[in-house]
Amino acid sequence: MSALLGNPMVTTAALPLLLGIALALAARFVLPAASPVLTLLWAALLLFFYWDTLGPPGMPPAAASQKLIYLAFAGIVIGLLPERVLGRATSLLAVIVFAAAFLWLGWRRLAGGSLDLQLIAALAVGLLTLIGAAMVVAQEASPSPSAEEPFLAPAAVLALSLAGAIVSVLGASIVTGQLLGSLAALVGGWCLVQYVVMLRGGAAAAWSRGVEFLLLYAAATVLVQVALLAPKANPAALILSSLPLHVVALVCGPLQNLLPGARPLRPLVAGILIAVPAILAIVTAIVWAPHGAALGFS
Repeated sequence: MSALLGNPMVTTAALPLLLGIALALAARFVLPAASPVLTLLWAALLLFFYWDTLGPPGMPPAAASQKLIYLAFAGIVIGLLPERVLGRATSLLAVIVFAAAFLWLGWRRLAGGSLDLQLIAALAVGLLTLIGAAMVVAQEASPSPSAEEPFLAPAAVLALSLAGAIVSVLGASIVTGQLLGSLAALVGGWCLVQYVVMLRGGAAAAWSRGVEFLLLYAAATVLVQVALLAPKANPAALILSSLPLHVVALVCGPLQNLLPGARPLRPLVAGILIAVPAILAIVTAIVWAPHGAALGFS
């Protein structure tokens, strides 16, 4: 059993996928989707994967990767604020805490004064994730939500995390790649159950404001850390990885007409649109990987 749990494919993909399915089933049969208890369950699983991947947090953190679990704690604290507080000030709060996270993770690079390509890409990723996250959390829930609405924020986190995981691994940052991969699988399990529920005629459960915030914050801060410190991560792929957050606003606006009328197809098409930048990021990272020839590319 210990050998099985020690397998990276199990802890990075299979286990979080099953746990995401379990969370979705709990939201369906046991707890309301907006319950603080469900937010605590998400938080506990998030911390488990941080701890399992990065190890116990240092006091004080000795490396940038050790700062990530403290940022996760900050996201959890904010995510547990009452819904009425988050509903009023989430966008402004997102801007403040994302900016603070970027400065804390990258202050050594910024203080070094060397404006190389990696730092320019990191600044772009930081700005894009900050704006994108603020746009996602600013979306108001509709009184009668469309079929795709509960899937938009999860699809953005899933696409960003999956693209970031592959870009990170190909950029010689395996640990953050595993962490983002776990997050993608966890969210993927949730989306899978909600889509099956919708196909059976039920209503898909939407994330609460707290869950939405803490998962956006977790995924985006890890991507920023990759952009700042992964030595061989492709700059263009990193920037593309942050764009799924922005497509959510487009799907709710100018791209709304691209969604089909058939209810079962609307979440799928919305998810594909949100995933387009992530797919481009993955292709870019593979083709221009440092060892691309070994992967069958030149």
